[in-house]
Amino acid sequence: MGQIPFWKFQAIGNDFPLFHASDLDEVDLSELAISAANRQFGIGGDGILVMKPLGENRAELRMFNPDGTEDFCGNGLRIAARHAFDEGWTGAGFTLVHRGQDVPSQVLPNGQILTTIGTASYAPSEVPVNRPTELFDDVVAVVDGKEIRGSSLSTGSTHTVIPVDVLPSDDEIASLGSQLEYLPIFPDRTSVIFAKEIAPNELQIRIWERGVGETLGCGTGSSAAAADYLRRRDAGGKVLVQNPGGEISVSMDAWDRPITVQGEASLVYRGNLV
Repeated sequence: MGQIPFWKFQAIGNDFPLFHASDLDEVDLSELAISAANRQFGIGGDGILVMKPLGENRAELRMFNPDGTEDFCGNGLRIAARHAFDEGWTGAGFTLVHRGQDVPSQVLPNGQILTTIGTASYAPSEVPVNRPTELFDDVVAVVDGKEIRGSSLSTGSTHTVIPVDVLPSDDEIASLGSQLEYLPIFPDRTSVIFAKEIAPNELQIRIWERGVGETLGCGTGSSAAAADYLRRRDAGGKVLVQNPGGEISVSMDAWDRPITVQGEASLVYRGNLV
């Protein structure tokens, strides 16, 4: 395979090796994700990102989880925006194409990055969830005789948001997260976001990400937690979401309006995969 250049980025602790599509001719991207994201025998990451410039102030992003599945990634979008701008592929305001969706993106003078990822959907066919009606503020599962209430929605990726008064312990998130991820009602599995309100319009979350396990940050998960929080209050506005790896700001005029995410993304190092 030879040497393949990569850039290692992080956004609120969500870390990814990023590759250029032009360096990956005849490389199976799912297999690359499994090997490169491996923290013991590869580069290590919560998945991999693959990018290419499209011209006309546009660039394309693909993201693959460590298990080789392809997904939509909010933190990956901010990383991609940072890289596209730094590489001179785009200006400060441009469009990223991700999973067939045009994502307006902007690199601000202070280094923060804005991306607008579309709207939250609770529609069972779009989440997806195998039930005739949306799963909003309802019983998701019964675990050890205890009802787990929450909501399932898509913000580009499938999330189940569980509002809690106390965030789960390490053992609890590993047990509950894995059980909920593989519930039969989720044909594509689900990520699980445990969300605690710590102040008005401010949440603290822990994340169990499908295909990954617990992660330090999730952009689409933060967006799902914010949208569900606002829907429960029939409101719009800005919600600060404290991920274990850092804070992002999620804004929408109403829960079913386009979501804008603001946060950081930074290069950690670059190298060559042999």
